[in-house]
Amino acid sequence: MDALDSLRSALSDPNLAYVLLMLAILGISVEIFTPGTFFASTVGIIAGLLAFVALTTLSVNPLGLILVVLALGFFIAEAFVHSKGIVTAIGMLFIIFGSVFLFNVGADNRANPFLIAGMTAGMSVILIFLVNRAARAQKRRSTTGNEAIIGNVAVARTALNPDGMVLYQGELWHAQLNEGSAAIDEELVITGIQGLKLYVSKKKEGGIS
Repeated sequence: MDALDSLRSALSDPNLAYVLLMLAILGISVEIFTPGTFFASTVGIIAGLLAFVALTTLSVNPLGLILVVLALGFFIAEAFVHSKGIVTAIGMLFIIFGSVFLFNVGADNRANPFLIAGMTAGMSVILIFLVNRAARAQKRRSTTGNEAIIGNVAVARTALNPDGMVLYQGELWHAQLNEGSAAIDEELVITGIQGLKLYVSKKKEGGIS
């Protein structure tokens, strides 16, 4: 038995597979709502890889798996559309139904219903907290004066050419680069703000470009 077979055998428990899958979704969702630490996304990616290995050993219902993956898409969308929790609520419904139908019928091939209830309840509490936190951050953005942030440094979270996303004080902002293009993780200077959009310039030694 090689290492992969040993790993598959160790992970061939539907309860463990389900926990790993939920941890993957939760870790990635937390990183989207609170970017910058990378810890949550690292945990999510590792859990996701282990969940993939575990699910290959079990009789999985494709419909259930699709619903769970779609739920992650709704959680990611919430961070960008700011629906005040509506999109997240839809995602949680997908999680619940996906969890119920994730494994094909069989007493030895289904996650414990109490485990499913506990995991979905826990995820709901965490995601509600994150959505509320994001809503408060959005409110702060709308009342932030231009003078308070102009000249400060933001970090590119996507490539800007010229539009993209930047991280400023632990929060994601839509941004537009005044000139040229910027790479991921490049530091940029805030030169203006309009609504919830920042205007930024590339840094250079001695000032902004």
